[in-house]
Amino acid sequence: MKKLEIIVREEKFAAVIEVLEDSGIGGVTVTDAVGFGRHRNGLQPKKKIDIYVDEFQLEKTVDLVRQVAATGVTGDGKIAIVALDNLIKIRTGEDGATAI
Repeated sequence: MKKLEIIVREEKFAAVIEVLEDSGIGGVTVTDAVGFGRHRNGLQPKKKIDIYVDEFQLEKTVDLVRQVAATGVTGDGKIAIVALDNLIKIRTGEDGATAI
């Protein structure tokens, strides 16, 4: 299992969420964020999307986000792929991939 931490431009957020909903992934968590990158162009508003995926969903999910979020201009965002030891669904107690 992996956790994807995705930072995207606010203007690309709706398109990213739409493609993720259509892809059939388990769910997302969204946070408003601000930040700057290497070019130090001041704090810019962004959206942070957290997603838990199983290994078989990883490449497809990353590819979909990159296709939709990319503008080719500095500040398009980042995708961090973080390994998960376990995931537990609070309501049912399910763990591992079934908790996604």
